[in-house]
Amino acid sequence: MQYIKKLPLLFALFAAILSGITGLARSMAHDRILLQMIISMVIFYAIGIYVRYNFTKIHDQVKEKKEEEANMEKAEHEEEKEVSRDKKESIIEDFEPLKISKFIKEKLEQPVEE
Repeated sequence: MQYIKKLPLLFALFAAILSGITGLARSMAHDRILLQMIISMVIFYAIGIYVRYNFTKIHDQVKEKKEEEANMEKAEHEEEKEVSRDKKESIIEDFEPLKISKFIKEKLEQPVEE
């Protein structure tokens, strides 16, 4: 992320060095080389600002999306816990003892006949 903050300056310096080398290779006058370097620095600095803005925007969107996915996973996990808790409660509420157990209880409560 530190390189992204320095991107306009890096673009401008690279463009100035490149235009200076091409000016010297063409054996141009030093005044003209200097003017060409200044113009290329300004243009590429503006391009660097534009690129930096887009990179930071993309970085923020990716970060926001990751946070959103993490929040959705937490919500789904909480929902699963709640559903499983509801299922357990409904199973306990819907539980009915077997009919045979009622029969056994009734027989045990009756007095024994001899």
